Amino acid sequence: MSDLYADIVIVGSGMAGAHLSRSLAEAGRDVLVLEAGDSKPRSEYLADFYANPVKGPQAPYPSQDWAPHPTDTDYDAFYDQAGPVRFVGAYLRIYGGTTWHWTGFADRLRPNDFKSATLYGRGADWPITYDELIPYYEQAEARWGVSGDPDFTWGAPRKPGEGYTMPPIPASYMDLQIQKALDQMGLTSKRFSHARNSVIFDNRPACCGNNTCVPICPIGAKYDASFDMDKAVAAGARIELRALVTFIEIGADQEVVSLTIRRPDGATQKVTGNIFVLGGHAIENPRLMLNSKQETAPDGVGNAHDQVGRYLLSQYNIDVSGTVTDPVYPYRGPQQTSGIIEYRDGDFRKEYAAFGTSFMNNGWSGNSDAEKLSRDLIGKGMRGAELVNTLNAQISRHVRLNSSAETLGVPENRVTLSDKMDTSGVPRPRINFTVDDYTQAGITVAREVNQKVLGLMGAKDIKEDTPYLSNAIIAGTTRMGTDPKRSVVGPDLKAHQHPNLYILGTSTHVSAPVNAPSLTIAAMGIRLAEHLNKG
Repeated sequence: MSDLYADIVIVGSGMAGAHLSRSLAEAGRDVLVLEAGDSKPRSEYLADFYANPVKGPQAPYPSQDWAPHPTDTDYDAFYDQAGPVRFVGAYLRIYGGTTWHWTGFADRLRPNDFKSATLYGRGADWPITYDELIPYYEQAEARWGVSGDPDFTWGAPRKPGEGYTMPPIPASYMDLQIQKALDQMGLTSKRFSHARNSVIFDNRPACCGNNTCVPICPIGAKYDASFDMDKAVAAGARIELRALVTFIEIGADQEVVSLTIRRPDGATQKVTGNIFVLGGHAIENPRLMLNSKQETAPDGVGNAHDQVGRYLLSQYNIDVSGTVTDPVYPYRGPQQTSGIIEYRDGDFRKEYAAFGTSFMNNGWSGNSDAEKLSRDLIGKGMRGAELVNTLNAQISRHVRLNSSAETLGVPENRVTLSDKMDTSGVPRPRINFTVDDYTQAGITVAREVNQKVLGLMGAKDIKEDTPYLSNAIIAGTTRMGTDPKRSVVGPDLKAHQHPNLYILGTSTHVSAPVNAPSLTIAAMGIRLAEHLNKG
């Protein structure tokens, strides 16, 4: 195979790579995107979902031996778990990346999230501010189309009179019933802002409430990065699919010389360029860098100060569920439409972690869903009308409250390389993760709040699961900062050690607060394109 070349080479076609490559291509730059996975029509992913008996977030997206990613049934076959807490981060290697199965929250981070050390004495401050990101947040929102409540911004200020692209997604009937309990507690819920159409936008239909946002929107009403990747290609960006990047070559001057890609048949190619950008998520970015040890980078790329892979971030979750007195009719609409506004930010963050509580429109799915209940009732001898009526009576009263608490970035939480290989011949990621007392304290408050809500709604069978790390939030590992001894990239996302290497995505994030990181990834991609175009 002949080698490949582009002025700017980008690894990954997900949220990071799609926004960056689109902005660069539209400015006339020569761009090549390398995607480890493949591309399929939405209908084929849907067929895979229907055929898969496991309905987790990875269900529609089979892992490929030549570019494996975690699977719902066996995270431990992908991650080498060093503990003490089990890591279950879910991500994809496909065209458009992990946004295919994201929730669809379209949140900016809050101003306070960028300075938690200064304000609360917890975590670390970002080397950039909210105000610096505002113009890029605005551009990202315009690309996605955001459905949001113009009267509530989830703590992220907007310009006077600035609304959202589309009207908000309506609150579910269940949301309204939960608010009645919150009224008695002095708490408030609001509707989330969504990268999900409430009306036709950008040739994509309005949400029709399929309730399968995770793992897949069957009609494309929910935004995913394949839409921007398509526009990047239309503007002239080139993309190589089934191109797993396995090695970064560093020259004597510490500049990146080339990337090595491996094809499904084992063949390899060199990719050369002037500027290289890693946009492969918070596991794959450090994994690739650590796997690129060589004479000019003896500890791995960008790792002269042993910072690559450190400060791994997630969120810590708890589900509290019960059967309430009156029907609330879950299992319809988007899976999350409203949540409690308190506990997401405030001076309490000096004492315990911020957490966000969402009202799960998909009922008890994930721990005791309709299929499990059906099997239980059938096992008790129920059939026919009695079975249907009992199912309806119980399922219509299922309520599940999910709370996610921020974790702190500590150097001991990290990604290293295992001595075990994956199916592509690359060392598996080895994960060390501990949940600190600060995060545990936030989960304790969340548990108490959620139990009280369900009690006020008449639930007598309140259950909770063991707290667990989120499979949706993965960040840190190539942290942004001004001190090369405590970070991997600078505020402009350029690697401290390598003048022509940039890193983009959640791996550069300093914290993973309650608001989702996705819009910040997109904004930073547009910001990086502006920086590169000026250069």
